[in-house]
Amino acid sequence: MKLESRREDAAPKLSGRRVSGRCLCGAVELEIDFPAFWAWHDHSAASRRAHGAAYATYIGCWRKHIRVAKGLRSIARFEDAETESTRSFCSRCGTPLLYEQGRSPHMLNIPRALFTSRTGREPRYHVAIEELQDWAYTGQRLVPLKGYPGIVWERPKSRKRPREVYLLELLERRTPSARARIVR
Repeated sequence: MKLESRREDAAPKLSGRRVSGRCLCGAVELEIDFPAFWAWHDHSAASRRAHGAAYATYIGCWRKHIRVAKGLRSIARFEDAETESTRSFCSRCGTPLLYEQGRSPHMLNIPRALFTSRTGREPRYHVAIEELQDWAYTGQRLVPLKGYPGIVWERPKSRKRPREVYLLELLERRTPSARARIVR
């Protein structure tokens, strides 16, 4: 991984505005040149497993516009021969940090969640959408869960009863049954 550390003589020429992100424990901090090149949601099985989530959201940056501001020695790597990719993560807390693909050696992908501020790109693209899981949230209407502040849920769809059953019940309510007439 050829990422530069904070040394000024080794740092690539960056634009005036930088955005920084960090791992969960704060051992690793990354800086990117603003704006990022692009952003997307990755629904592939590899990203789903690497992040432990329904999908991962990444921003893509040119390698020369990214640098490690802190914790270069805390970065561990996993090379996946099957997908010809390399995933880097914090060796202390396990946060995914970088995703490198062999077919695009000049581009690095960073999980969007590492950044608290804007990166200059909105994720408008979906990669491997055919691998979207049926349990993933896809924007259904959510409502507050009564008695649990801060929790929202998706109401189950009401099951419609067959029309014949509804008509039969309606007729039974309007016409007294033979048994009811005998009891009177």
